[in-house]
Amino acid sequence: MTDRTDLAWDQWPLHCAPHDQVSAHFRFYELTASDLAQRQGIPNLFESAAQARAAVYLCRKVLQPLRDVFGRFTPNSVYRSQALERALKGRPKGWTSGSQHCLGEACDVEIPGIATLDLADWASQHVEFDQIICECYDPALGINAGWVHISLRPPGGEPNRRELLSYVRDPRRGEFIYVAGLQAAAAA
Repeated sequence: MTDRTDLAWDQWPLHCAPHDQVSAHFRFYELTASDLAQRQGIPNLFESAAQARAAVYLCRKVLQPLRDVFGRFTPNSVYRSQALERALKGRPKGWTSGSQHCLGEACDVEIPGIATLDLADWASQHVEFDQIICECYDPALGINAGWVHISLRPPGGEPNRRELLSYVRDPRRGEFIYVAGLQAAAAA
């Protein structure tokens, strides 16, 4: 294990040891960990230094501040390879995802005991972000229903949109839809 917390995010190497320290409380392997990838034998390693660097930047600017305030948690997902994204979304082999997860620019987070909507709101006020999406939150299912998707573009590229969305069930159609703002339900 090497402590790389002082290494600038934009100097991060593509290949390093899984237990190398990325930030005060995160290790490199946590940026690619996936239960689905492990169960299905899908490789989920960064394919480029740009992806690894974007994930390190996201970790330092989003995940570490969350851990500093809310304590230990494991992100549901950070980086996803195209193969993992296809398996997750049930897409055919030739399909390519435009998800920011595939760029190392997004994470999905839930923290036990913290209401998903409250977590999304806190993040919108305290961390840099491109998008925050409160996904699949339904307070009738408990405070930890759903998760918070937070993306952050690294410096030098497209500017961050600072977009707040919710992915909620539409009561009229029974399917999930994106709506503006952070909320628990679509307008009836």
